[in-house]
Amino acid sequence: MTQVLLVGGTGFIGRRCAAMLAAQGVTARILDLPSGLARMDQPSAFELVEGDVTDPESISRASEDCDGIIHLAGIMTLDCARNPVKALDLNIKGSLNVFEAARQRSIPVAYLSSAGVFGPSSAVHPEPLTLYGVTKLAVEGIARVYAADHGVPSLGLRPYVVYGPGESSGIAAGPSIAIAASLRREPATIRFSGRVGFVHVDDVARLLAAATTRPMHGATVLTMSGDTRDMAEFTSALEQRTGWSRISVEGPPLRIPAELASDPVPAWLGEHRAATIEAGIDASISALTAPVEA
Repeated sequence: MTQVLLVGGTGFIGRRCAAMLAAQGVTARILDLPSGLARMDQPSAFELVEGDVTDPESISRASEDCDGIIHLAGIMTLDCARNPVKALDLNIKGSLNVFEAARQRSIPVAYLSSAGVFGPSSAVHPEPLTLYGVTKLAVEGIARVYAADHGVPSLGLRPYVVYGPGESSGIAAGPSIAIAASLRREPATIRFSGRVGFVHVDDVARLLAAATTRPMHGATVLTMSGDTRDMAEFTSALEQRTGWSRISVEGPPLRIPAELASDPVPAWLGEHRAATIEAGIDASISALTAPVEA
């Protein structure tokens, strides 16, 4: 049976990846810190391994007998700004450890980059204006080097604002928090404004899962803009579906171009269509209100 190592797999996107893999008959071996593993509500469904992305030995051991790695570990924009040294250690050195483990095992890597690699002045040429974006651009470089020098194939995704059911983090978590708050009938604030690309979490998870279960070559990077809308359109669609109007928006736009074009998905990954915000909100509500299985 195919087995994929999910590094940082207990988080917002990791849990959806694990579910996508399970639906394809793939076993997810989830490596994370003890605090993350303790939050897993269905531990019997996955293999849980305690480890730290900054420890090369724990990554190497966890990747044994795996057919691929999905790398999701790292810290987000605000945490990178608060602690630059930790940002470099986790986001760059940690990623290097993942690619080194993949080289040792001769297996592919699917990883998260970010639309944050783009600065506000160009939607084509990566010129990040956040340390987070700088670290993600560095990881893309590591992926290219490991493909060229060691034959490690990879897929990197550059999603804009990822939203959906679950506990997201960072400033981009605003839309996800707003959906959950609307269902609880609680006020919430999205702390950035303007037009952004809304990318449903399952669109990201589906691509990552597909990448590690199909033949992969080279170092591919895909920009994912999802459904580009103004924040007011998102809050309006959310209110229409929940009847809750106490979601506010404040703060400046993100330091990313409002209009990013999604890259075409290569044929080897299969057909993947981006969810509209209406479809994404509906899917999120269904997931958050579904009965918990005993």
